[in-house]
Amino acid sequence: MRRIFLATIAGFLATAVGTAALPAYASAPSQTIVGIASTTPGFETLTAAVTCTGLVPALNGTKRYTVFAPTNDAFAKLGLNASNVCSALPTATLKNILLYHVTRGTRVAKSLVPTEADETETVNTLLDDQSFEVNSKAMILTSSGGSSQIVATNIRASNGVIHVIDTVLMPGSDVDHQDGGDQGEK
Repeated sequence: MRRIFLATIAGFLATAVGTAALPAYASAPSQTIVGIASTTPGFETLTAAVTCTGLVPALNGTKRYTVFAPTNDAFAKLGLNASNVCSALPTATLKNILLYHVTRGTRVAKSLVPTEADETETVNTLLDDQSFEVNSKAMILTSSGGSSQIVATNIRASNGVIHVIDTVLMPGSDVDHQDGGDQGEK
């Protein structure tokens, strides 16, 4: 099982910067992750993808998750939007891409820079090593699947937390595109 390794870099600020130009992302502790995504402008493509891959029940459930949520603009970099995301890729491939952005448990921004020994798994666990690199101005999520700036943090839901990212991360080419669904909580 491959794991995501989280690297510690000094100088992390608990929130991402540059939020003045961003849409208003609001916590909604009474709504689930899917509830927030489906009612927040900028997540229409993500919501469509979660729906057509059958991930709504898991992300609407009571298990706690941290989701690194790509925006519509992030999907647009791949030529994807709410109207074509479900037909542009095989469902299993799209599902694995989405699950590459989900970890079990709630990881608020300040916990994204743990001790060197800390590690966490994504839900699909089919990953190359991935690490969070932090500088004093922005938080960057880096993996073999690319890198993405985390542009908003700590959007709290009833079943976890959402961090907004500006680029869709792609699992490495050695990923076996199997179902990748949540096979149970540890």
